Amino acid sequence: METNSQNQTDCFDLTSGLVPIEEAERRVLENIRPLTSTEIIDLPEALSRVLAKPAKSKINVPPHANSAMDGFAIAGKHLPSSGSKDFCIVGEALAGTPWNQRLDNNETVRVTTGAVMPSGADTVIIQEDVEVTGNVAVIRAGHRCGQNVRSAGEDLKQHDVAVAEGTLIGPAELGVLASIGIGRVEVVRKPVVAIFSTGDELKNAGEPLNKGAIYDSNRYVLMGLLKRAGLSVMNLGIIPDNEQSTLNALADASAKADAVITSGGVSTGSADYVIKALQQLGQVNLWRIAIRPGRPFAFGRIGQAPFFGLPGNPVAVMVTYYRLVLPALRKLMGMRNLHPVATLKAKAASSFRKKPNRAEVYRAVLTYDHDGTPVVSSTGQQGSGLLHSMSEANCLVLLDEDAGAVKPGDLVNIQMFDGLN
Repeated sequence: METNSQNQTDCFDLTSGLVPIEEAERRVLENIRPLTSTEIIDLPEALSRVLAKPAKSKINVPPHANSAMDGFAIAGKHLPSSGSKDFCIVGEALAGTPWNQRLDNNETVRVTTGAVMPSGADTVIIQEDVEVTGNVAVIRAGHRCGQNVRSAGEDLKQHDVAVAEGTLIGPAELGVLASIGIGRVEVVRKPVVAIFSTGDELKNAGEPLNKGAIYDSNRYVLMGLLKRAGLSVMNLGIIPDNEQSTLNALADASAKADAVITSGGVSTGSADYVIKALQQLGQVNLWRIAIRPGRPFAFGRIGQAPFFGLPGNPVAVMVTYYRLVLPALRKLMGMRNLHPVATLKAKAASSFRKKPNRAEVYRAVLTYDHDGTPVVSSTGQQGSGLLHSMSEANCLVLLDEDAGAVKPGDLVNIQMFDGLN
């Protein structure tokens, strides 16, 4: 836990002990241990799960040489070097219905896309390039041997690793696994993440709103983020602002879940009990980071469960989730080769203020100007409680600690929402 005293006039003063965001990301990931228990499930249920063992192909993909186009199959050695040549059409091969004889010299078989190549043929001439009269196909010079044919094993060879261990299964991986005939897969058990919000002022959506109260939006944001990432959510509701309730909630959550996430209660106010409870029940590995929004972020462990204490403001919840929580949960899920979310360069259409010695994240909208150049504009006011601005944005502008203020026309790094999960 950081012990430097906080400057009362500037919570981002260098003496306040704030941890740089890059160091925070490293420290969080270093303290995550992947789950080891697995289960076997049907392939259609495996989307957004992590493969527990490498999936090796028991067959060649494709399993046989086949036509890549509708046309005529011939032996490439009989292609004319000049002029044209007549080939006798002796049969037809359809996808799923092979022609099971062997071509002789100057014979051809009509084929459709995906049809098994007839014995003796290694080349397909597309039907648009062939002149057909009765049972004669006239093929002109200018073609090459082997064209328009997919070789057996062109995609995967027998015994190749089709999908590596630790891969997050997406639509493409579902297709690859299906292509090698795998109907059931062994995946890492889906982590259970317990969430709750803290605050006497909070009410559940649908309840009457008395004076001084606000509706709790953070849990709904987290539920959406976690479910979209392929995790099971244990919703523990709203915990009142008192020490014993917070202790009980954290103890209960850590005993039942693989990870615990709270929002609110991790600052230094008189009603902020989460850090105190964490110190009693477990350990604090990280507290307060040099990023805006998102400074009052805490990370630690209670028993075997990693703990993430997110800020109380909803935008800061989303920013810290994307930067710190999601990569950690993906490691917990068993993912290997964790890569940072890709960033793009865009031209700023508006100014972005920047204080020194902290990273800053702005909600923004990416568009394109008349010549196709990506242009990014602020959504306007950037208060960390303005959740509506997140729904209006389609990207985040990322300004690292060393960056200065941004003027219109400057290039900035952006992170698109699509693909963050």
